[in-house]
Amino acid sequence: MNRQAASIKPRKAMLIMPLALLLAGCGGTKLGEGQVSEGERKFTEKLLFPTQKLPEAQPFNKREYSCPTVTLQDGTASWRVGGDSARGISHQASIHDFARECSVEGGVMRVKVGVSGRVVMGEAGRAGGYAVPVRVVVREGDRTVHSRVVSTSVSVPDSGSVPFVVLDDAISLNVTDKDPGDMYSILVGLDPQGSRGKAPARKRQR
Repeated sequence: MNRQAASIKPRKAMLIMPLALLLAGCGGTKLGEGQVSEGERKFTEKLLFPTQKLPEAQPFNKREYSCPTVTLQDGTASWRVGGDSARGISHQASIHDFARECSVEGGVMRVKVGVSGRVVMGEAGRAGGYAVPVRVVVREGDRTVHSRVVSTSVSVPDSGSVPFVVLDDAISLNVTDKDPGDMYSILVGLDPQGSRGKAPARKRQR
């Protein structure tokens, strides 16, 4: 072995040793397939991208959930108050749209359901405040796991119409090994008899 070769080897050892120690320090954490440790990530970011910041590491093997669908209960899209003829109608409430928002935390899916529509004054109606009762039902198969009437009051002028919006944010559903979107279904509809606690029995897909 000549002097030149002998002088190079110690330098290689000095360069390799810190990297070996760094990788050895990362070996104490159990990682899933394809997962990168925080130490390796910072080292790669500093070595290969000194002027850029890598995107935040994504959680490994994160489960995805789908939100239950919302359907309009058959026969509950509108509610007319008054006589059968146009002249006898006091007012009419109609549902125009609905939406939901879901979030999962600690094995529980929390769902918010919003329903919007409009109240129209009829020929026999008078300006004033009118209640709009909307029922929100959640079913797991044939079993009802949530049923609630959410009411709002609107002030309608003579020969006019006003929009309404109701929100049910008190829905909590258990999350199992099945996807909540397949387990549960949500029904909405106007329910003027809601004070009697009767939930709708059938649904119409749309």
